[in-house]
Amino acid sequence: MTEIVKGGNLPVPGQVWRVAVVRRAAGDGVPEADASALLLDASGRVRGDGDLVFYNQPAHASGAVRLLGQVRDEEQRVADWLEIDTERVEPAVQRIVITASSDDGTFGQVPGLHIRTISAATGEQLALYEVDDASTETAFVLGEFYRRDGAWKFRAVGQGYDSGLVGLAEDFGIVGKDPEPVPEDEHVPADEPTPADALPEAIPEELLAKVREAEAAAPARAPVRIPAQGPGRVGPRSDIELFGEDFPEFVRSGKGTTTITVDVPIPAGYVLVDSTRKGDGYFGVDSLDEKDECAVLLANTTLEDHEGRGLLRHDGRNPLRLRVNAYGSEWTIAVRPVSTVEELGRDARGRGADVLLYTGPAAQLSSRLRTGFGHAYFHVQGDEPDGRDHLLANVASRIPRDARPLPEGPLLVQVRSAEGDWSLEVRPPKQSRFWRRVR
Repeated sequence: MTEIVKGGNLPVPGQVWRVAVVRRAAGDGVPEADASALLLDASGRVRGDGDLVFYNQPAHASGAVRLLGQVRDEEQRVADWLEIDTERVEPAVQRIVITASSDDGTFGQVPGLHIRTISAATGEQLALYEVDDASTETAFVLGEFYRRDGAWKFRAVGQGYDSGLVGLAEDFGIVGKDPEPVPEDEHVPADEPTPADALPEAIPEELLAKVREAEAAAPARAPVRIPAQGPGRVGPRSDIELFGEDFPEFVRSGKGTTTITVDVPIPAGYVLVDSTRKGDGYFGVDSLDEKDECAVLLANTTLEDHEGRGLLRHDGRNPLRLRVNAYGSEWTIAVRPVSTVEELGRDARGRGADVLLYTGPAAQLSSRLRTGFGHAYFHVQGDEPDGRDHLLANVASRIPRDARPLPEGPLLVQVRSAEGDWSLEVRPPKQSRFWRRVR
């Protein structure tokens, strides 16, 4: 067996090969993962949906590529096995890429991810490639078989994607969506051209005027308040009460860098930390642990005249302490109960960091960031009452946008990394039969 690094390649004799996508078995914070393969032509794209071999389509029509099944061992490892018969691959197919994807987590949470290639006839191991740089990716191209000068070779690729199997497959030309009629009253925005020399902030003034007009006409969203507490109160708790109880708000203003001790009693649960800063330069707020080290980053921006909101989960045992990094700027910090959040209905707009309450059914969340930077990072997270979290947007690009499943509420939706104006839109969940699991 030869262990190869990312980018390394080896010749592959014409025969039947078996490929194992190996990782730690799901559980204890490790998400499920799936293996798949795409058959690509000379242009690097599939010829149709049939060129994807995955859990709903376990064999290619040519018989050259098959998903054999899954094997587990006593060391808590699991392997998805694929079989590739290079002699049966159609002449039009120039590459076969081997991928792994996860629907409910990132590969930074999946220890021991590697791909192993062996001969189906002799059991001889050809190559082993271990992924050691996974982080926020939800899909990986691990390796590929490719033709070169009339012969086959195998290469370790290690390219990650933040869009899961669906986004990865779409990049290679898979459609995989059931046609659905568009209701007459539903507005479908046209794709916006993004030439190389166009900056994301270059929005037509007439469009901005329409946005301002719509925002002025829109009714204000009312904060969600916790009902009065007391020993005589009976009945189920409201959605927002599941995240934390009410307490007197704490407000402190100052200038420059300092550490604050919140001197109001805060019960265990989620807490909002609002921050404003006049001026420009770096501004950061984080909560401190018992060793005076950063526990939760609550503000992290270079925006001028910052105003934002962060979220943390307080243990209720020790006083909450915050560190403010402002370097001469004037600031105000307000610690408030989660009862002051606004509800996320069908859509929301804002600027900088914020927290919203979602109480609806499972859906699709479409998010977008408009920024004055050439490239920007946009991160949105959903938190359940018990502390479990869901990645709802995680993208870095010229015009960051993302669309991911939104779990059933109640959920606190954190817009975290957002250096600019953002928008969120709740849409019905995708109902594509092509991607829905049938096994």
